[in-house]
Amino acid sequence: VAVGCGEPAESESLKEARKLHDQLTRISGDLHEAMQASLGRIEEEIEASMSAGDSTLAIQLARLESQLGELDVRFHDWESTVVGIPGDACNHDHDHAHDHEGHDHGHDHAHDHGNELSLEGMSDDEIREIQAALLAELQSLQTAYDAVQAELNGGEATE
Repeated sequence: VAVGCGEPAESESLKEARKLHDQLTRISGDLHEAMQASLGRIEEEIEASMSAGDSTLAIQLARLESQLGELDVRFHDWESTVVGIPGDACNHDHDHAHDHEGHDHGHDHAHDHGNELSLEGMSDDEIREIQAALLAELQSLQTAYDAVQAELNGGEATE
């Protein structure tokens, strides 16, 4: 059986898995950009508070920066476990090398979907479960990021 791009009838499970995968691709892109922006902003605020001689604030900000850095590492660990839907490789390319504006925290952002094939041979239900689990983990990262962001904003509604 040849599996091509124009795969005809697709199970409901596989359609749902594809929706979940698209959702996590979109959310992860937004979350990653937000984390990078926050890291840049914290670095500027640390420098400003040091210049102003406010070491207490600088220490608080450094702690938040550390938490964000850990989240960024968790994000990239998570990202390396993301598997696409078999036969999906032709639909969208995952070639988004991340530009970190000089913030190289020692990890490689090349996007290698070499694990793509590991879903081959699984049932559609299993594929859907895996996508749902990936999304759940991504949502826990988002929640942790939101908590750090709220603390960074000091409760003020800036966004």
